[in-house]
Amino acid sequence: MSSPRNALSSPKPLPIAIVVGTVALVMGYLYFVFGYSTGYMFERSTLWSNMQQGYRHDDYEWVFGYFVPPAVLILALVTRKRYADLAPRPSWLGLAVLALACFVYFGGYKANEKYVGYAAGQIFVAGFILWFLGTEYFRRAFWLWVLFGMTWPLIFLIEPISSPLQLLMTKLTEVYLKVTGVDVLRSGTSLYSPPSEGVPAGERFSLGIAAACSGLRSLFALTMVSMIYGYLALKNGWHRLFLTFAAVPFAIFGNFIRMLLLYYGTVWVSKEWAIGTDDHPSGFHISAGLMVFIVALLCMLVLVQILNGGLKSLRRKKTRSRVVGNDDEGP
Repeated sequence: MSSPRNALSSPKPLPIAIVVGTVALVMGYLYFVFGYSTGYMFERSTLWSNMQQGYRHDDYEWVFGYFVPPAVLILALVTRKRYADLAPRPSWLGLAVLALACFVYFGGYKANEKYVGYAAGQIFVAGFILWFLGTEYFRRAFWLWVLFGMTWPLIFLIEPISSPLQLLMTKLTEVYLKVTGVDVLRSGTSLYSPPSEGVPAGERFSLGIAAACSGLRSLFALTMVSMIYGYLALKNGWHRLFLTFAAVPFAIFGNFIRMLLLYYGTVWVSKEWAIGTDDHPSGFHISAGLMVFIVALLCMLVLVQILNGGLKSLRRKKTRSRVVGNDDEGP
């Protein structure tokens, strides 16, 4: 016969349907039904409507947030074997975390601050995992919980990040052009050719690096991609963290390649063909934007290979490819 102390050591596991249903009901009511922050005419809108506004902000920098929760669920399903040896061991710690989440949520409600509500949602998810499944489940699913944090549109990050990125891309492109012997003038975040005999300034080329061209949009999306890829391809938590932070220089490098494509397209063909107009960008301009993701993803592939096997793994792959090539040549 167990003692009362042992009986209260942890709550009993609940069927998965009850767990999912409880989480869906609580989060659904708080974020889709409950009026949280003030809207027009002092009517309270839901946090979900605030999130939708964030997803639609300006150039849709955070629109990928719609796909984060389904991606987390799919990843949990695909990698379910990682949790096969675990039995649910609910922890009372989760109840304390849920109490903290309620306190944070209420504080944001009274302060009329939606970002506090987003933080509360993140804490709620952690509390549910701990209370219903236990600490070991949360430890193994920690990276999925971090990835779930990309759901919340943190619009306040856009302004402090976009301006430095604009200046950085402008200076990088300017340095490259000068090193390669191209005369260039810079004014703010614009680059243009200097005037010469009979040719006005900017006639040969002009590149205006707007906020959308700073790499900001690709930076947020690539951060999400690096977190998903790291969860699937890497086992060490520090390696996943390193890959996530590496998305920043990879996005910058990819956008730098994009700027060079636009420059050479302007010089070799025409500005109309390479860039187009602000209202109607050319097909080449749009295609060049895809290079940001292609270059960054290639960099991620190389980095993951190095993190998993070191630099020697890359040399082994080169050696194997040469051996296979020699074998295919025949006698």
